[in-house]
Amino acid sequence: MKKLLTAAIVTVCLALTACGSSSAEDTSAASTAVSSGSDETKETSGGPKGRIAYIVGALGDKSFADSGEAGMDILRSEGWEVRTVETGDASDADRYEDYILDVLDQGYDYIVGYSTYMEIMADLAPEYPDVKFVGFDQNWTDDQLPDNMTSIFYAQNEGSYLVGMLAAAMTESGTVAVDVAMENPVINDFITGYVDGVNAWNEANGTEVKVLRSACGSYSDPATMKSLVLDQIRNNGADVFYQVAGGSGDGLFEACAETGDVWAIGVDSDQYAAYIDSENPEKADVILTSMLKEVGNSLVSIFHSIEEGDETMWGHTITLGLADSSVGYVDNDFFRTNVPEEIRTAIDDAAAKIAAKEIQVKSYYDFADEAEYMEFVDSAG
Repeated sequence: MKKLLTAAIVTVCLALTACGSSSAEDTSAASTAVSSGSDETKETSGGPKGRIAYIVGALGDKSFADSGEAGMDILRSEGWEVRTVETGDASDADRYEDYILDVLDQGYDYIVGYSTYMEIMADLAPEYPDVKFVGFDQNWTDDQLPDNMTSIFYAQNEGSYLVGMLAAAMTESGTVAVDVAMENPVINDFITGYVDGVNAWNEANGTEVKVLRSACGSYSDPATMKSLVLDQIRNNGADVFYQVAGGSGDGLFEACAETGDVWAIGVDSDQYAAYIDSENPEKADVILTSMLKEVGNSLVSIFHSIEEGDETMWGHTITLGLADSSVGYVDNDFFRTNVPEEIRTAIDDAAAKIAAKEIQVKSYYDFADEAEYMEFVDSAG
């Protein structure tokens, strides 16, 4: 068992839960997941409200893609016809446009895809003015968006700030890590918030916790991620790890579980819940919490607005953060058992202040250039 830390610090905890998923019995619209070897059909029981194509790299990451799919399941249960299209990883990037064109040719009313597909969707949107395109996880300005496209952007820096505080509070070695698939503006925003949270904890408590960073180069390479994390444990003494790596994050959990006496922090979905009922429940025992990005709920919210006749989102980017209950972290029994109350109180106080705009979390998008960003993150190393 890991030792509970005792510390006296700051204030209480925001409890956000990962988006729900309908059971097979509740599901009520047709879905076919294609590509990447997956082919699943869910039967429909009632007329569809509209036809949605959800474009995703691969399901099964217990994270970002699965969170979006949980939202699609909710929409299926409500009478939408949803088809999930798995395109594969970056090695199949030259086929991404073909997958989207395929569902356009089949008459889908709405195309939903994350940042990987945003440029393709934006290029195609003017050619299909009767189709609506919903992008997410990309911070585009309105002038980049066609009139029939919207983008949902999440303040992942805010949620990452909170788990950065947690990592700094829970480390016994004084070294924590953030391990990602690859660095890009969105991922760098996670890193920025995490480092800012560690720095805030250091400043408030007179500690000098350091932050290590690594990128494994893929969202589907858990073996490389595991190797990087083991190196950070054995050679750098890191003992709390935040993964932002999709399917590669499984390698981080595996490394932590094998090593013992270190903590992991998941991302996007409640990854403790995902693993505790899996074939590898031992991985759940190292997942202290997960930073939540409520992808599924945000997509459901968009389509509820569409049902209500709201047209204001088209041509605009919508930014969602703590104040919108769209980012946060998992506050479950495991978290409360292993994190001392004074630490939970401190994190919750920070969450409330962020939501109230009393704390301004640093964002990658606020730096003047890459050099300024690197200076900031390197200062914590």
